[in-house]
Amino acid sequence: MRGLLKGLALSIAMTMTVLLPTRTEAMPEIMPLDQIENGMSGKAYTVVDNSGVIEPFDVDIIGLIDNGKGSTKMIMAKASGDVINKTGGVLQGMSGSPIYVDGKLVGALAAGLKEMSPYTFFITPIESMLPMWDMPDPKAANKYLQQPIKTPTEEPSTDETKEEPKEEPTPEAPAEEKTDLKDKKDKKERKDKKRKKKKADDQKADDQKVDDQKVEPPTEQPTPSVDEPIVDEAELEPKAEIFFSGFDANGANFLEREFKPLGMRNFYAAAISSDGRSIDYDATLEPGAPIGVAVVYGDFSVGATGTVTAVDGKKILGFGHSFTHAGNVNFFMTDASIIGTVSGVDGSGIKVSSIGNIIGRINQDRESGIAGIIGKFPSVVPITVNITDKNLNKSESYTATIAYNEMLIPKLGASIAYTALSKTADSLAESTVTVDFGIKTNAITSGKIERQNMFYNVTDVGQVAVIELMQALSLVCSNTNVESDIFSIDVNMTLDNERKTASLISATPDRVKVKPGETVNLTVQLQPYRQKSETIVVPYTVPIAMKPGPLTLDIHGGALVPLAQVLANAGLLSDVNEPARDYSERIESFLKTGKNNELVVEPGGVVEPQTEKELKREIERARKAQEKAAKQGKKLEKTPNESKVDTGYIIDNVVHTIIDIEKI
Repeated sequence: MRGLLKGLALSIAMTMTVLLPTRTEAMPEIMPLDQIENGMSGKAYTVVDNSGVIEPFDVDIIGLIDNGKGSTKMIMAKASGDVINKTGGVLQGMSGSPIYVDGKLVGALAAGLKEMSPYTFFITPIESMLPMWDMPDPKAANKYLQQPIKTPTEEPSTDETKEEPKEEPTPEAPAEEKTDLKDKKDKKERKDKKRKKKKADDQKADDQKVDDQKVEPPTEQPTPSVDEPIVDEAELEPKAEIFFSGFDANGANFLEREFKPLGMRNFYAAAISSDGRSIDYDATLEPGAPIGVAVVYGDFSVGATGTVTAVDGKKILGFGHSFTHAGNVNFFMTDASIIGTVSGVDGSGIKVSSIGNIIGRINQDRESGIAGIIGKFPSVVPITVNITDKNLNKSESYTATIAYNEMLIPKLGASIAYTALSKTADSLAESTVTVDFGIKTNAITSGKIERQNMFYNVTDVGQVAVIELMQALSLVCSNTNVESDIFSIDVNMTLDNERKTASLISATPDRVKVKPGETVNLTVQLQPYRQKSETIVVPYTVPIAMKPGPLTLDIHGGALVPLAQVLANAGLLSDVNEPARDYSERIESFLKTGKNNELVVEPGGVVEPQTEKELKREIERARKAQEKAAKQGKKLEKTPNESKVDTGYIIDNVVHTIIDIEKI
């Protein structure tokens, strides 16, 4: 979770930008929901082009919507004015745009109606959003969350004691950059003055309009009843866009498939480069400005952009609806820029936008919107993926930083690894991939989960090559006792367009009669795909607890399910009161799982006891064998011993041989 200080700097490879402090916004007076009346008029504020200027548009209140107990009350409204005429209606990306009536904050533009007028929209009342500032934030308890992001040369602290953060001085700009910074400051101040004046003029005109005439509800829209809901929440379309960058078509499909079950939809590609992005320690935001939320940042980015609804000092509210609806979260807060708008029919238009600098942390992701703190930064997990395509003689390295979230890390880690492979390789069809990954974590005592395996697939080998990475990350994130830390993820993948599979032909023991504890050598013949046959000698040691008589040995690839594992499935023919495996044992079990390119020899022909009486007899026999072995100074294996040998092929079948176990 936490390699924040070093990981973020290394993974994103950012250039530090120093911005001089500017003014801080204060929370305006609000208009409670019980004061909202049909026919009221007001203004909304948003940015719709690359000028960055916050522009107003007219808002007419149509009525109140109450979908019953447990639902958030909403305000139905209609948009008009030059800005709306230019954009063709209310667009995705406008979510969070603040709505003011008589100079008081009413709420945030939140959603439209599917397949209906693009000018009609719904407002989340500010009363529903304000409680997010006071909600519990347990994910901020980790000390790294409270420390400003350091420069790339600084290492994260390993002290486990959680301390109060110390205030960090603002970095001093190099002398040669001060002139540029002054110009930027002057330009920003001029733009702020222009925005402030325009906002004041617009509000003044709006106030005059309210004084002069009473605006009637549009005749084409029925006035909703507060008591009788007319809008099905399923028909609401949140006015936000979820963007991704760095993902090719294959990666985008993989990403969308993994994230749709979490409610993340309306994915749009955004041509965003990580060059020039930075960490802004002294950022400011104002209502109506664009804002970004990201779950991963770097060569690959996934997030959403919307609009700031309210600012109070360093605290912000935005969106007017959820991003992932995950409650207390740990996401990147970024500034954002608007590239332009694309109009669409039936409210399907969008604001094309991109995230910019990391400016803080989003800590609440609720039905009524998002909330966060400027200048506080999330815990992160840096990921590096190295790809080698042997056929093209091509290698690429990708880096990104994932905001620590146990629900998202496995999906994002697998999506990034798959996309890196897809982007680098010429084709993923009929290919073999060797995957070698390491996860630095305190989930196990060794401090690192390492796994190597081979995969082959006729259509898309990448789809199967990242499964184990996702499984390993899911295991780390599933500790029911404590939250495990992930310090880094490193993935190495080598692609070969040749089919590296082999079938077993035979397995011949060097002797047939063997006593428990002795070793027999098996000569295994395998047939690689369209290559000459090969032989491998695999030693196999008979467990001391094995009872006399014929023993069938299964020889198979590591990923194939063995035919019989009587003792292995039961530990020491497992007692009824045997406790469940703990967290570390589950991880160790995963690491011991057979690999596709392993040649495994293990007992397979034993008949499992069928009755309770037979089971008790087998347990007693095993215990006596254990006592006898202990007297002889020998170690009794709890499970049948197995032998594993790595090969250069994915083994795709099973063969058998029989040996005769003699009495000791």
